[in-house]
Parts: sequence; C-alpha cells; structure tokens
Amino acid sequence: MEYRTEELYGDFYENDEKPLVIVIGSVQPGIPIISKELLEYLKSKFNVLLLAYFGVGDLPKRLERIPLEYFIKAINHFKNKLNLNDEDIVLMGSNKGGELVLLLISKYINPSVAIACVPSCYVWQAIPKGIMNILIPKSSWTFKNKDIPFVRFRYNREVINDIKNKKYNSSHLFSIQTNKNKNALIKVDQYKGRLLLISTEKDHYWPSKGMCEFIEKSRKGYTKHIVFNCDGDQLLKYKEPSMEIMDFLEL
Repeated sequence: MEYRTEELYGDFYENDEKPLVIVIGSVQPGIPIISKELLEYLKSKFNVLLLAYFGVGDLPKRLERIPLEYFIKAINHFKNKLNLNDEDIVLMGSNKGGELVLLLISKYINPSVAIACVPSCYVWQAIPKGIMNILIPKSSWTFKNKDIPFVRFRYNREVINDIKNKKYNSSHLFSIQTNKNKNALIKVDQYKGRLLLISTEKDHYWPSKGMCEFIEKSRKGYTKHIVFNCDGDQLLKYKEPSMEIMDFLEL
C-alpha cells in the first residue's frame, strides 16, 4: 500500500498480527532503498513501512528542520492501526536515517529494537544549499517547532577541497573537533531496547565507526557493533549487512 501525503509518505507491506519495522530514509531523498534479501525477509516476519521524509511529493524539499512529530505520528498511526505496543516495534535507518534513529530513541520513542547503520552520535546542521544556508545555519530536525541542538559545519581549506571532490568525512571531523554545542550529542543511555550499530571502515561521509564506538562504550544496555570494510553510506543496500540485521532480529 502506498501512502503519498504530507503527513505520511511511504510504502507499507501488511502482514497480519506481526510486529512492525519502520525503515527510515538516508541522506538521499525519497523512499529508502534496501536489499532485496532484507526486504523479503522483513515482509515475511513483520509489517513493513519504508518511510520517506524529504525530497518527494509534498514533503520538505530539503533535509532541513524536519519535524520529529512526523515520525512519531507515523509510528503511532500504525501502532493504533495494527494494535501494537512498543515491544512490537523495530526502528531502522542508515546515514542521516541512522542519526535520526538514535535521536528518536534518546527520549521520544521506545521501540524494542533499534538498528542504526553508519549513524552519527551528533545532531547535525541541515545540509546547506547556497550561501544563506551556510551563514544562517539551521538544524536537520525540530521538535515543537524548535531546532534540535546541532553541530554547525566548519570549514578550512582542506575541508573545502574535499567537499569539491565529494568527500565529506573531513568536514564532519573538523566540525566535531571545533564543536562548541555540547547539547548536540545524542545520548541513548536511557533507551531500554536492543541496539544494533553497523559502521564501515570506508565511510566517506562521516566517521561512523568512531561514533558507533563512542555509543557502544557509553551505553550500558544491550548494544552490538559490527564493522564492515565496504564503501558507501547506504549499507542497507548490501547483502552482508542485511544478513547481520536478519540474524540480530532473530535473537
């Protein structure tokens, strides 16, 4: 079933009396793309919602000031529709979707399982488009129409050269090193569910491995961190990470 409204934009695969898994899109706009193996597995075990949040239909055009209420309302809609509780919910996302998963479980929702692929442990500035977005930075996310505290992008000559070559890791590293907003750190120590973190040695977008290691060390609850040696920031498209996710969901 397709939902194509401003309030809910996604593809829903119904599976009666099964739990619900919500897959959130990444830094790329539109419906999240996952491997065929993972999608078929999820459809056999869960109700599945592939949820877009910007760049398509009547959703925001850019990844800028996206309301957390959009995700909370979508999850509550299907919880009510399917008569499910928190223990029946799995939340999954990659890259910016992974950042969002960690942010949501920090204090807004409490799914039984959270899976964050190549995530950030910080909330980041909205992705700039044009000089005004750089001069007047905004958060990627809001709650009650207020910006969630974020790390502002900082630049030096090396960072600018890397960005020209579509390499963004140094930009994020430099911004973390010069960050003065301690409230931008996402704290998931209060989350009670099981957390799977997946990162890669070759993340050219941001230092996901180091940020996952930080979360793993700082969290007391059940946390598993798996590191791959593959390129890209959308690991949900690849077979090996998909297999690890399936194994984790079978626990």
